Amino acid sequence: MSKQMGKLPDVFFQRLEQQFGRSATDRICAAFESSRFPTLRTNTIKTTDAAIMETFRTDRIAFERIRDISHAFRIKNRTDAEILTHPLCTNGHIYLQGIASMLPPIILDPQPGETILDLCAAPGSKTTQLAALMKNQGHIIACENDEVRFQKLLHTLRLQSATIVEPKCMDAALLRHEAQEKFDRILADVPCSAEGRIRLDEPRTYRFWSPNNASTCAKIQRRLLRAAAECLKPSGTLVYSTCTLAPEEDENMISWFLETFPNFKSIPFDLPLSEIRKTSTGGTYVFPSREHEGFFLAKMQKMFISPVPQTLAVK
Repeated sequence: MSKQMGKLPDVFFQRLEQQFGRSATDRICAAFESSRFPTLRTNTIKTTDAAIMETFRTDRIAFERIRDISHAFRIKNRTDAEILTHPLCTNGHIYLQGIASMLPPIILDPQPGETILDLCAAPGSKTTQLAALMKNQGHIIACENDEVRFQKLLHTLRLQSATIVEPKCMDAALLRHEAQEKFDRILADVPCSAEGRIRLDEPRTYRFWSPNNASTCAKIQRRLLRAAAECLKPSGTLVYSTCTLAPEEDENMISWFLETFPNFKSIPFDLPLSEIRKTSTGGTYVFPSREHEGFFLAKMQKMFISPVPQTLAVK
């Protein structure tokens, strides 16, 4: 283990090794020490991949398309900061976004005309991606409880022209009181301990890590998932995602959810990445690598349960 790894307590690496094995842990640790090229997606509400690539060539921005992820690019000769100040970004034609962050909306697979709930929407990266996937047709409720983050969400929605989104500054868990079985699909990209985003050259990404973080986050996640279960229509789809590797927030959370809500079932899905580990509960870990951050995803469907016939109910 390198000296850099000493910035985190031994218990963290011991848990990773127990959870994933030595070889996978070594690869995860190498990712914590590596830097990544910026990645972004085309905002197809406003423009096309062809127009974006033409601008890249004109401005001599070295790029490559990311295999099997539509509208996604990797930039080879610009920093994140340089991309953020480029007119393509300031005009909302592209959105700087990590590869792993693009996956939950893709797995949710929203369709034009549907009604979607984004439980924890700020700063709006996945919300606007959902709107683009829906061709800006339908209705998205995007919730954010924090006022500062809510303002960031509003800015992103305006910049990306995601006009089908109805932003709400509220605790999404309270929607269960007013939106029972209202949504066709729900994205629960929940607050988490963010272990998958650790960069050892950026102390802000790991400074607040502790063994208690996962337990604290899990309480919030269970509350949000309870609301999602009530707000989703029968036959609707729920995607749960985190940017952490902690089992309390990932595979154990899905086990709890499926036991608590037996009218839900796991749905298999494929990911266009190689550094993954599928779980017995149906979820998938995306290990951090030199190309993307760490993530966890699970996809579930709410099964339609027919009402008990009155003749049987009387008995």
